[in-house]
Amino acid sequence: MNWMSKFDDPNESTGFLLWRVSQDWQRTITKELSEVGLTHVQFVLLTACDYLVTTESHVTQKKLASFTKINIMMVSDVVRTLQTKGLIERSKNPRDKREILLTPTKEGTEKVKVALPIVERVDQTFFEVLKQDQTNFNKQLLELLDR
Repeated sequence: MNWMSKFDDPNESTGFLLWRVSQDWQRTITKELSEVGLTHVQFVLLTACDYLVTTESHVTQKKLASFTKINIMMVSDVVRTLQTKGLIERSKNPRDKREILLTPTKEGTEKVKVALPIVERVDQTFFEVLKQDQTNFNKQLLELLDR
């Protein structure tokens, strides 16, 4: 059987390497966040909502999905779970009944205050191998997102 890739070794593929690194990073964060009762995606959506509430007049599920690059259906499902946990309030927009407005509860904001330092510590430890190149690496990731 012949290997069909242009790469002699899968580790030459940027996409495959990014996938593997992402999986390791997410697994580490998931383990740490389990101690505060959040999944990684719950943390991302709750923290992003908390941030957006400080910078936007209204936070909708659509805006949250766009900001986090998470599928709108997943956002809807996870936001319902966060609502059940008492961490996010969902309400209809009085000006547009089709829109769902999101607001972190007091408990949600407190959960972010506990969880955010955990994730930032994991990030610092996980990505410390980049050292001085981290700023450039982040700029390159932003360029990929802007495409």
